[in-house]
Amino acid sequence: MTVIVRPAVWRPPFRLLDTALTLSALVIAVQLAPLAPSVRQALSPAAVAFDREMAFGGAPGPAPLTVHPVGTALALMAVSACVLTFWSARGAFAQGGVRTTVRSIAWLGLILTPIAIVQHAAAVPMLDQFWALNSLRGRPYGPFVNRNDFAGWLIMAIPLVAGYLFARVESRSDAGGFDVESAIDDRFLWLAGSLVFMAGGLLFSTSRSGLMGALAGLIVFAWIGRRRLRRTGRGGWWMLAALAAALLLATVFANFDVLTLRLAGATGEGLAGRLSIWRETWPVVRAFWPVGSGAGSFERVMIAYQQRSRLFHIVHADDEYLQILAEGGLLLGLPVALTLVAGVLTAARQLRRDHTAILWIRAGAVAGMVGLAVQNLVEMTLRLPATAVLFAVLTAIAVHEPNR
Repeated sequence: MTVIVRPAVWRPPFRLLDTALTLSALVIAVQLAPLAPSVRQALSPAAVAFDREMAFGGAPGPAPLTVHPVGTALALMAVSACVLTFWSARGAFAQGGVRTTVRSIAWLGLILTPIAIVQHAAAVPMLDQFWALNSLRGRPYGPFVNRNDFAGWLIMAIPLVAGYLFARVESRSDAGGFDVESAIDDRFLWLAGSLVFMAGGLLFSTSRSGLMGALAGLIVFAWIGRRRLRRTGRGGWWMLAALAAALLLATVFANFDVLTLRLAGATGEGLAGRLSIWRETWPVVRAFWPVGSGAGSFERVMIAYQQRSRLFHIVHADDEYLQILAEGGLLLGLPVALTLVAGVLTAARQLRRDHTAILWIRAGAVAGMVGLAVQNLVEMTLRLPATAVLFAVLTAIAVHEPNR
């Protein structure tokens, strides 16, 4: 994509955001740079102690800051790919194609969600053979391993498609008054069908973090569009009625007995388990606070720092922000924080400046990003490649600058 689009970077109004993204990737590269033993000891004594305890240290010589070079190299590749995807999509959207992209995501949701529901609920011989599944226990949701990963993708796709539906209704209203027959056409119906299936898939997943993120995204979407709705007159009420109907139809897919049990246990085993993991992670943050243990090294470093039962192994922190601090310390935490601030400021500026119907699609993109950010307070779904790529595309939709 980058070769084809050749996006312009480090230019207004994206200079701060692009600089912060570049710094974040460069920090991960710095964690891979070999350093003299004395320098490594001064910058990260915890890494030296970890190598000594795990008997990884061989003959003295240059070594990187990270305790897991292979994992950090993979993290650098993943981060670089996502940043390039964002830059390329942003450059492409400057020429157009936002609606086409959202329609493609709607098609993906329409096709993916029924497959995920069926595959999780019952044995499908052809799919099970393809994925090498030999048990009805721990069944995946289509290409997603668990309910939270599945919900993370839907959290972003649902408000984006809803925003596109609102944009279509508003654009039809501007053409000469709101007309139900012109607004509710074949495309509207299949987009609404996609929205119903994806919302139903979210309820079917019974992911508590997914529902929490979706609620946060819905609040943000309503807050951004509150003034816009007043301008659309009757069309605004039709938009709200259509969205309410889609959410109501989605409840057909919900298993309320299971959902009630999971919500009842949210403050019990759900929160208690995460608090325990966060307590185990905090010593890593304290030990590696200057430069981190290395991006992608959490699973390895917890071999030494985990203190609870050894019947299982903690492989992630169940909090994206806490794991960034553990793996990157202040060295990575500061540019990541700068990226978040720059992204929020850029998206807010573009929302204020956009007076077209595309505002609704921007609002849906922002709502999806906020929803995923809230979910990742207690999950790690952003690290899933499919979710990370969609997040990069949503960011590009939210902040892109159309060529006038």
